[in-house]
Order: sequence, then C-alpha cells, then structure tokens
Amino acid sequence: MSELNRREALALLGGGVASGLVRPLYAAERPIDVVVVGSGLSGLHAAMILEEQGLEVQVVEGRGRVGGRVYTLMDVPGKPEAGGEVMSTTYARMIDTARRLKLPLVRPPWLGPPTQWIYHLNGQLITAADWPTSKANPFTGDDRKILPHVALRHIVHRDSPLRDRDLTAWLTPEFAQYDIPMPDYLRSKGLSDAAIHLMGIVIHTDRIDNTSALHEMRRYHVGDFTRANLSAEESLPMQVEGGNSRMPIAMAASLKRPVLLNTPAFAIESDAGGTTVHCGSDQSFKAKYAIISMPMPRLRDLAFDPIIAGPFAEAIQRIEYGLSIQVHMSVREPYWEKDRLPPGMWTDSGIERLAPVDRGPDGGNTNVVAFINGAEARRFAFMTDQQCFEYVTTVMAKLRPASRGQFELLTVQACHRDPFGAGDWVYWQPGQIRAYGNHMRDSSGRVVFCGEHTAIVQRGMEGAFESGERAALDVLNAI
Repeated sequence: MSELNRREALALLGGGVASGLVRPLYAAERPIDVVVVGSGLSGLHAAMILEEQGLEVQVVEGRGRVGGRVYTLMDVPGKPEAGGEVMSTTYARMIDTARRLKLPLVRPPWLGPPTQWIYHLNGQLITAADWPTSKANPFTGDDRKILPHVALRHIVHRDSPLRDRDLTAWLTPEFAQYDIPMPDYLRSKGLSDAAIHLMGIVIHTDRIDNTSALHEMRRYHVGDFTRANLSAEESLPMQVEGGNSRMPIAMAASLKRPVLLNTPAFAIESDAGGTTVHCGSDQSFKAKYAIISMPMPRLRDLAFDPIIAGPFAEAIQRIEYGLSIQVHMSVREPYWEKDRLPPGMWTDSGIERLAPVDRGPDGGNTNVVAFINGAEARRFAFMTDQQCFEYVTTVMAKLRPASRGQFELLTVQACHRDPFGAGDWVYWQPGQIRAYGNHMRDSSGRVVFCGEHTAIVQRGMEGAFESGERAALDVLNAI
C-alpha cells in the first residue's frame, strides 16, 4: 500500500493547485464517514463534495495511480492521452473543477483532422472528394455525400426520435421500443446490409448487431452541441494544459486524507451500523457509508455481504464495456508528404483509424496513433506490444507503401488490459436499457455506486462528474 505523495503530485502539477486546497495531513484518529473505492473522476469528485460538507473521507485505489480511464502518457513524447482525451465546452462540472484547482485549459490542434483523411475500403484508396461517386459507397441519394467515418453518427442522430427531447428521455418507457439491435433499426430506415456493415466499422461496442439502437441514439444525442448555441470556436474540444491526468492528480491532492494507492478492495460488508471495506493490503476501513466507483464488470470481483440482489445484480453480471486498443508510434519522416495523400486514414482493413496527431501539451511532437475499437480489438488480445506494432505497421505498409519503415513503437494502451479497468466505456446490448437502465443507481444498504455508467444526462468524463455528484448527494441525504 502507498499514498499519493503530495510533493510528487505538486511537482507534476507544476504548482498549479491553489494553495488553499493544499491542507495539512488528516488527523488519523478521526473516524471515517465515507470510504470511496476507486480514484477515477467520479470517486474523486464525490470525495471532494463530501469533504466540503465536513465529512471525513478516505479514498482507496487498486492501481498505483489516480485517474482511472483518464490517463496521460507522461513518459511518451507529446504526452498523448490514452483515455479521456478531450472535454467539451458543455462539460460544466469538469470545467468548474479545473477553474477551482487553477488548471489552465487549452484547445489542442489536429495535425490531420478527420476531414483530411484518406479512406481505404474494399481494397481501394478513396479521397473524401471522390467518395460521393465511388463504387464502394453503399449509400443512396444525398446520403452518398456523408463521409464514411461519420455515417453512423450522422444518420442515427438525424433520424433519431430522441432529437429535441431532454437528455433523460432515453430512460423513459416511450423510447423502450428502440432498445433493439442496431441493424434492425437501420434496416427499418432503408439502409442496405452493405451500408450497415460500413457503419459498423466505427462502432465502439463489441459489434453492431450486439448494440442497442437506443444506446447509439443516446450517445449522439448527448454529443449534439448545437443545443448549447455555441460558436465554432466555443465548440472546439479542450484539454488540461500539461495533460488531462493533471486534473485527477490535483483533485486527489486537494483531499485531506491522501488517496491510498495499490489498495484494491475485494469485499464490502454492510449492516445497519455502517460498512467495512476489506482490501488486499490486509487493511479494512470502517465507515458509515461506502461509495463504489468501479466499472460494472469489476464489481463481479467484489464479495458483497449482504449479497446484492435484483436487477442491479443481473446488470453486474451481464453489462460489458467496449474494447479498444491504441498503438502509439513516432514518425521518422512524414510519409504523407511522399505519397501526397492526407495524413490520416480510416479503413476496413483491421486497423480502423490511423491518425497522425500533434496534440501533445508540449507541442512539436508528431506521433501516429492506430485506434482499433470493438470486435477488431480482440485480434490483439494475445499479442505482445511488439506484435501489435508489427501487425499495424505491416498492414499499413500494404495500404500505403510510403509508410514502410517510418514508424517506431512508443507504447500500446488498452483499457481492457488494465486489471482494474474493463474497456473504454459501457455499452448497452439490445434489451438491456429496458431491463437495467433505471436500476444502475440502485444502492445496497449503506453502499452507493457511481461511475460514468450510472450517469443519466451526460457521458464520458462529464458523466463521471455527474455520477460522483449524485452519489455524494445520496450519502449526504442519508447520513
């Protein structure tokens, strides 16, 4: 077991935390009111709110770092984000927390924005300009103008019954009829099997036929920023200057009790008198309440006493997270200057997206990231990092010969490889929203659950903040 060292945290933050938030170490003899299991954004946000209300809080974390899926690769040139890459201007809670912790926000540039991608489909290289007339284009009418990497988002949101409804509508009985396989919904809109197959390449779940149409409608409904009446400049995504990991580090450093790292929980006992969280470090923490901020599949690893029952127990066993893998590489020479094609590429070849980016907070670092999501990510499950790199570069050399020999491996990152993770984010299979959507926030005695998967209104990092706020309020209302 170790603590998040306050000096190390402040060094990483470059002195960016307000001095008023750096408090003396806790009085060890004071009883704990709440134990928070998990130091992702949701757990840390809950802990900060509870402390502001005068409660004594202890956060325990199984990893050797804070942040959960928010993870800046600090040791990689350019400090790319391996999870929680950007925040929207609509992320009110997250932006407010950055302001309070004096963390500057910046708008990172793309070296090769998606509008400048080349497409490799059905064995052909196709430019964005040629896509509307390409024989590989399976769409009809005006839909032929929609670029393939945004076809799913554009068509689903354009025709979605959730449009113009509030962001909680997806959980109401009115929309349960759309909790069906995504291909069934798309066929009802006249899409061909070839078009559905193409749209499935970008799916972040396991595969398109195992994805709820209502899940995808809700995903793009939340991401529709036109409701906020933002200008083009205001709608650009943001990052924390120096890397998004600086936010959970600053949140943890603001707490009175240091976050206990390398302290995985394995059992939770609860009765009328309180809760006890048992950790693998042979420590137990007694408190009035426990807040559990862990991915749904990881809850299967916790022994609950009393046993969790009802729909939430079923959800723990059945809900999964989407798979993804990122292969980060440096570029010796810009191969796109040799073949005179756009820097980025979107393909049906098994490597999905290959994006040259210059998004590191330090600037001046040109890296290439291969993003592979969904079922294709399973290909990499039993590969070493070197094998992942060799596969990606071999495929890339076939698609764009100018790239041969131009890459060097930096690192491979995959949320599902993390023993405390489960994938990139929760996805709903057909029928699961009807069965479990309104039970994800069920508490069990003195145990309250949070995490992005429990959010109702928002998704992503702001969804994590929303869920942490709700969990803290649940405890405050009950304590």
